[in-house]
Amino acid sequence: MSPMQQQGASQKKQLTSRQKEIIQILTKSTASHPVTVSMISEMMGLSSRTILREIPHIKEWMSQNDFHFVRKPGVGLILDESVENQKLILELLEVENIQKEYSKEERRRCILGDLLYAEGPLKSYYFTSKFRISEGTLTKDLDEAAEWLHNYDIQLIRRPGLGILIEGDEGRRRQAIANIVYESMDENQIMQLLHGRPQQEEMSAKVHSQVFSLLDADMTAQIEKILLDAAKRLHIHYTDSAFVGLIIHIGLAIKRIRNNERIEMEAERLQKLMMLPEFSVAEEICDQLKEAFHIRIPRGEIGYITVHLSSARIWSDGERINQNIESINLRQLITEMITQVEESIGFTLHDDEQLMEDLCNHMAPAISRLSMGVRIENSQLESIREEYPEIMQAAKDASEILCQATGLEEIPDAEISFFAMHFGAAMEKKLQQMKTISVVVVCPTGIGTSRILEASLKKNFSCIHVHGTISAFHIDTEQLKKQGIDLIISTVSLTTDFPWICVSPILQAQDRRQIESILIPMQDKRRENPEPRSRQPLQLDEVRQLTRYGTELLDLVEHIKFDCFRAARTRSEVIARAGALFATDDRMAADIETGLYERDQLADTYIRQFHALMLHCRTNMVSHARFGYIKLDPPIYEKARVIFGALVMLAPEDQEDSIPHHLVGAISALLVEDKTLLDQLHAGNWNGSRVSIENGLGAYYKQIIEKKIGVG
Repeated sequence: MSPMQQQGASQKKQLTSRQKEIIQILTKSTASHPVTVSMISEMMGLSSRTILREIPHIKEWMSQNDFHFVRKPGVGLILDESVENQKLILELLEVENIQKEYSKEERRRCILGDLLYAEGPLKSYYFTSKFRISEGTLTKDLDEAAEWLHNYDIQLIRRPGLGILIEGDEGRRRQAIANIVYESMDENQIMQLLHGRPQQEEMSAKVHSQVFSLLDADMTAQIEKILLDAAKRLHIHYTDSAFVGLIIHIGLAIKRIRNNERIEMEAERLQKLMMLPEFSVAEEICDQLKEAFHIRIPRGEIGYITVHLSSARIWSDGERINQNIESINLRQLITEMITQVEESIGFTLHDDEQLMEDLCNHMAPAISRLSMGVRIENSQLESIREEYPEIMQAAKDASEILCQATGLEEIPDAEISFFAMHFGAAMEKKLQQMKTISVVVVCPTGIGTSRILEASLKKNFSCIHVHGTISAFHIDTEQLKKQGIDLIISTVSLTTDFPWICVSPILQAQDRRQIESILIPMQDKRRENPEPRSRQPLQLDEVRQLTRYGTELLDLVEHIKFDCFRAARTRSEVIARAGALFATDDRMAADIETGLYERDQLADTYIRQFHALMLHCRTNMVSHARFGYIKLDPPIYEKARVIFGALVMLAPEDQEDSIPHHLVGAISALLVEDKTLLDQLHAGNWNGSRVSIENGLGAYYKQIIEKKIGVG
């Protein structure tokens, strides 16, 4: 073939599936029996206008392949070829590369699938070229996709220069992906695809495309075998829908793990799931998956599998067992167990209705398992024994009540540990509901550690109010008493007669238990000796402090800086730019940059809710609090995150002067409370941002004054 012929061949018309189907209909026509457009329209379920739009493309393809196609107005469409040539056309259609034709619904699902699995932003051109659609059509498709994703609390982001991407937590993304699969086909089609035996070749190709080629036959066969083996070994069963859902869920998870995508679950939610016996089943399944696929399965993924199992009712419940459970008054039984645990640990729990409901829900399947001799493991058993020895022993003693009511000989420690987890969770919740205890934090290592400890305390103990941070070398017990402080929480040992406790910067289990043991007697003492606090007149020192607050606040507002950083590529470049924001020379910029970089290394400064970096540190390069914002144009994308800008917050090195630090903290709180400010910063509305900050800090200063004079 000559170069000219090769070029002509390469430019041959590529047919769509719709055009192929029209040609197949035309091969059945003859000069004496032509096919009309209306006939084709009726056969294909399409409008006549749609068929007419395809005719020029079909005519071009026919001409390129040396076939004669005639359209006679008032007569119809005629393929003027012999029977042999018509057979040749059909053979040619079989080897022809057919261009995929998407319906509007298929296109929407494919767009959602591409976005949910994309490792970075996708450009508009990717979609317009893939689906051969206009920018206007893509905009409409994306609007519908955004509305669909909104139901899962997932945000679709479109930014010129960046592209199109989505943001949402792991659980929501997983739910969205699974629902796309279920929207695309019914259960029978899914099982046909999973087992590699579709009823029709055409259906197989269509369905496989809709699932985005995520589940190959070998993988699903291995997953199915592991699930069936677990069911046999652990005496559990799956409904058909639960079985299909688990296979899809695990298959998608394995793909994400192999792609090094992070799978995380909120610690609080994971902690609750670990209290379920299904968590141990999920661990057993994941152990087999790790061995079969040579992957490391994150703890969060075990949690997501637990969610599937807990909603699937996997425990067998024969008629005999049902009768056994029905003959027992569960609520009365659990009430007796709660009373015995209360007496053992000296903690009131009988008024916790949620504990009663949780134990009722847990107890029925537990009795079923124990009656059948099914024993499950609890990976948390040793941790519970170590962290909650009193509760574990109390639950063990109370389990005798269960044995007497059911006729069981004994309750295994693994099962008792699940009871203990419910009792422990109820006690933790009770502690959170206690009256407020005022504490100060002692952290000699600096601003970072104190903030971490404060956040950890607030997260674990809602009854603790952190009044502030003080130096280990300047503890004024008389001043602490005047301020109504109940306790010092420190990261180092202290030599003071004021109540104090030493913990890790990030609270460990033993730290939480230690704090709990102090909070309970503190609450009792408060009830016995209430100390009403009367208003006191302002002291001169307090007047001076209020004046300093006002002076520092004005200085902060006057020196706010805004910047626009164009074409930034990496986080390091942004940190360098932030270092120079308030610097007057290179040495000062380098010093601030080092402080910001070290803080970023200590813990990630990206705040997902802000779509921004929160760069902050203490430095001797500034004498007053400083706040600035750097807008990134275009934004930076890293690890499934979009960074629109960087908040820059600096405080002086002086540990004893807490006012600048408090002002920086006030702006942090303002960003959370006032969404308008964040929108203004992202949009580069510097005047509006300045007004919002001034108003917010003014309100903060007013609160300080009112607190000092006893108003409100």
